[in-house]
Amino acid sequence: MASTALITGCSSGIGRATALAFRGDGWRVYGTVRDPDRADLDALADRGVELEALDLTEPEDVERVVARIRDEEGAIDCLVNNAGYGQFGPVEDVPTRRVERQFAVHCFGPHRLMRAVLPAMRERGEGRIVNVTSAADRLALAGIGVYNGSKMALAGLSDALRQEVAGTGVEVVVVQPGIVATEFYDRAIEEIERAADERRPGARPARYDDLYDVLGRIRAVEAGGPLITDPGTVAGTVLEAATAAKPSTHYRIGPVPLLGSLYGTAVPGWMRDRLTGLGIRLAASGPALRLLERRARSER
Repeated sequence: MASTALITGCSSGIGRATALAFRGDGWRVYGTVRDPDRADLDALADRGVELEALDLTEPEDVERVVARIRDEEGAIDCLVNNAGYGQFGPVEDVPTRRVERQFAVHCFGPHRLMRAVLPAMRERGEGRIVNVTSAADRLALAGIGVYNGSKMALAGLSDALRQEVAGTGVEVVVVQPGIVATEFYDRAIEEIERAADERRPGARPARYDDLYDVLGRIRAVEAGGPLITDPGTVAGTVLEAATAAKPSTHYRIGPVPLLGSLYGTAVPGWMRDRLTGLGIRLAASGPALRLLERRARSER
């Protein structure tokens, strides 16, 4: 009998590629999306992915989805917590309501799912939980502090849970993608704009002008380059994390997670602060991002 996987965030990017990778490996896949009736999801359904609506901020949705899979399949062999988005912007400037939603999607929702699947996995003496975090789960940077914090929270939960279930047959694995060529950055821009709409007129401190200028150009990373990873590569790593007999505790994808981890731990905090400030000023006034933007436009 085929193993069963529950994968969140399958509407695009890493989640979609992961659902297809698991199906290609013979898994029974339940993929969650916010709107399963979207026409662009037909390709997933045609490949045999069972689509299920799930809002990670709603506890009842989590209970319903897990109950359905247990009724139909008997067990969930692998949970992949992948769903996410980037709430970017200076910490001071992001409304608390939006901070709470970012944590709900990246931390509280995955926590509910882990609690929902763990008892049965432990009773069977086997199971795999794969949490997709980010290179940002070890490195805080100006402008993405809310996103940083939520991914760090998921990474911390994962590390603690792995110790707590040691010896039960349940494995907890963290997958850390670097910069991935997906629609993530388009939505990040939209979230910045939505947060700005909620701000009181004139409430934005002028000191953040350069930072907002840099954040407004983040789509440029989609132009590609040696630091950019494609979703298929991440999906293959997630599948490896789910199927390896003795999985690693962490899978870093591309050079960015390793560089970020080293920068976040080996470089003194005061030096990181100064380098970050210098980098923002150079990026806001220099030609580097404008060159990337031109390249991105030419390749679309």
